[in-house]
Amino acid sequence: MPMVRAVPRGFTVCADAYLTPKIHQYLKGFTAGFKGGLKDVDVLFMQSDGGLTPMEQFCGSRAILSGPAGGVVGYAVTSYSQMEKKPVIGFDMGGTSTDVSRYAPQ
Repeated sequence: MPMVRAVPRGFTVCADAYLTPKIHQYLKGFTAGFKGGLKDVDVLFMQSDGGLTPMEQFCGSRAILSGPAGGVVGYAVTSYSQMEKKPVIGFDMGGTSTDVSRYAPQ
Protein backbone atom coordinates (compact mmCIF):
# COMPACT_ATOMS: atom_id res chain seq x y z
CA MET A 1 0.00 0.00 0.00
CA PRO A 2 2.34 2.76 -1.16
CA MET A 3 -0.42 5.41 -1.02
CA VAL A 4 -0.52 5.27 2.78
CA ARG A 5 3.00 6.71 3.07
CA ALA A 6 2.60 9.05 0.11
CA VAL A 7 -0.24 11.08 1.63
CA PRO A 8 1.65 12.37 4.71
CA ARG A 9 4.64 13.19 2.53
CA GLY A 10 2.32 15.06 0.20
CA PHE A 11 1.03 17.14 3.11
CA THR A 12 4.60 17.93 4.14
CA VAL A 13 5.58 18.94 0.60
CA CYS A 14 2.52 21.19 0.27
CA ALA A 15 3.10 22.85 3.64
CA ASP A 16 6.76 23.38 2.81
CA ALA A 17 6.01 24.76 -0.66
CA TYR A 18 3.55 27.27 0.79
CA LEU A 19 5.35 28.29 3.98
CA THR A 20 9.03 28.37 3.04
CA PRO A 21 8.78 31.29 0.55
CA LYS A 22 6.72 33.26 3.09
CA ILE A 23 9.24 32.53 5.85
CA HIS A 24 12.15 33.59 3.63
CA GLN A 25 10.30 36.79 2.72
CA TYR A 26 9.75 37.52 6.41
CA LEU A 27 13.40 36.79 7.21
CA LYS A 28 14.56 39.28 4.56
CA GLY A 29 12.56 41.99 6.32
CA PHE A 30 13.75 40.77 9.71
CA THR A 31 17.43 40.97 8.78
CA ALA A 32 17.00 44.31 7.01
CA GLY A 33 15.99 45.83 10.33
CA PHE A 34 19.48 45.29 11.76
CA LYS A 35 22.59 47.28 11.04
CA GLY A 36 24.69 45.21 8.65
CA GLY A 37 21.79 42.85 7.95
CA LEU A 38 23.08 40.26 10.46
CA LYS A 39 25.73 39.10 7.96
CA ASP A 40 28.35 38.24 10.60
CA VAL A 41 25.92 37.05 13.27
CA ASP A 42 24.76 33.49 13.90
CA VAL A 43 20.96 33.65 14.06
CA LEU A 44 19.25 30.39 15.03
CA PHE A 45 15.56 29.55 14.81
CA MET A 46 13.60 26.96 16.78
CA GLN A 47 12.30 24.01 14.77
CA SER A 48 9.33 21.76 15.44
CA ASP A 49 11.61 19.16 17.06
CA GLY A 50 12.91 21.70 19.60
CA GLY A 51 16.30 21.94 17.91
CA LEU A 52 17.86 25.07 16.50
CA THR A 53 18.78 25.69 12.87
CA PRO A 54 20.62 28.50 11.09
CA MET A 55 18.39 31.15 9.57
CA GLU A 56 19.42 30.15 6.03
CA GLN A 57 18.18 26.57 6.57
CA PHE A 58 14.91 27.43 8.33
CA CYS A 59 12.02 26.02 6.28
CA GLY A 60 8.25 25.76 6.48
CA SER A 61 7.86 22.05 7.10
CA ARG A 62 10.11 22.24 10.17
CA ALA A 63 8.63 25.48 11.46
CA ILE A 64 4.99 24.46 11.85
CA LEU A 65 5.25 23.40 15.50
CA SER A 66 8.20 25.58 16.47
CA GLY A 67 6.03 27.64 18.84
CA PRO A 68 4.87 24.70 20.96
CA ALA A 69 8.38 23.22 20.84
CA GLY A 70 9.80 26.51 22.08
CA GLY A 71 7.27 26.47 24.91
CA VAL A 72 8.42 23.02 26.03
CA VAL A 73 12.07 24.08 25.94
CA GLY A 74 11.23 27.25 27.85
CA TYR A 75 9.27 25.65 30.67
CA ALA A 76 11.71 22.75 30.90
CA VAL A 77 14.53 25.20 31.54
CA THR A 78 12.58 27.45 33.92
CA SER A 79 10.30 25.02 35.79
CA TYR A 80 11.96 21.60 35.96
CA SER A 81 13.83 20.94 39.20
CA GLN A 82 16.92 18.75 38.92
CA MET A 83 16.61 17.99 42.64
CA GLU A 84 12.93 16.98 42.72
CA LYS A 85 12.93 15.36 39.26
CA LYS A 86 9.14 15.66 39.01
CA PRO A 87 7.69 15.79 35.49
CA VAL A 88 6.42 19.19 34.38
CA ILE A 89 3.23 19.71 32.37
CA GLY A 90 2.89 22.66 30.04
CA PHE A 91 -0.47 24.12 29.02
CA ASP A 92 -0.58 26.72 26.24
CA MET A 93 -4.07 28.00 25.46
CA GLY A 94 -4.46 30.36 22.54
CA GLY A 95 -7.44 31.85 20.79
CA THR A 96 -8.12 28.85 18.56
CA SER A 97 -6.01 26.01 19.91
CA THR A 98 -4.54 24.49 23.04
CA ASP A 99 -1.26 22.62 23.34
CA VAL A 100 -0.49 20.35 26.27
CA SER A 101 2.96 18.85 26.75
CA ARG A 102 4.93 16.95 29.37
CA TYR A 103 8.64 17.17 30.16
CA ALA A 104 10.33 14.38 32.13
CA PRO A 105 13.95 13.71 31.17
CA GLN A 106 15.20 10.16 31.39
